[in-house]
Amino acid sequence: MILNSRETCIAYRCPYCGSGTKSMVGVFTLSGAMKKLKCSCGASELTINHTSDGKLRITVPCLFCNSEHTFAISSKLFFEKELFVYPCPYSAFDLVFIGNETAVSEALDKSEKELLDLLHQMGLDDLDKLHGEVDSFDDDENEQYDPSIYDTVMFVIRDLIEGGDVSCCCDDGDYDVAVSDDHVKVFCRSCGAAKDIPTDSELAARAFLETTHLKLERL
Repeated sequence: MILNSRETCIAYRCPYCGSGTKSMVGVFTLSGAMKKLKCSCGASELTINHTSDGKLRITVPCLFCNSEHTFAISSKLFFEKELFVYPCPYSAFDLVFIGNETAVSEALDKSEKELLDLLHQMGLDDLDKLHGEVDSFDDDENEQYDPSIYDTVMFVIRDLIEGGDVSCCCDDGDYDVAVSDDHVKVFCRSCGAAKDIPTDSELAARAFLETTHLKLERL
């Protein structure tokens, strides 16, 4: 009997050579030890580890921060979303692409064009010079709000609720959401504890993607 394994594509851009590196990953591939996706230049790698609560912890090198970023997502999000993108929380430049192979390839190509445009605007011709020039990012000057961030925030909220990763002041756990123009409120119907997740700031909302547990508090 042949079992059809769930499979998804994951990709990132090497901060040293600038190449996009991608690979297909199956559910059985991730059932063992740490998974590594290494750039062909040998200078960088993306790693995937299992967390104690069954999520996938992904660590990726950053083009702009000269360091790594780590975030955790559920297996459901990893294997079932058509396209999930994780950006640098400080520059908002997309670092990791997960999902359908075609969608990932298109997003990776788009990020390459954005990177080349950025280098051109800064008068630079390679990544080494970028690393020397870019030390910090001004949120007000660099942030451009993406309406799709609302969908991503809602997806992560539902993922946290379904995964039992939301807690409050009582034991009922009767959670719901209320949508406003600039935020999404996650609240408990029983005790009234709540937490506002911003959707009017892309950097703040993107940082929410690193959340592995949401603690609601009485306002």
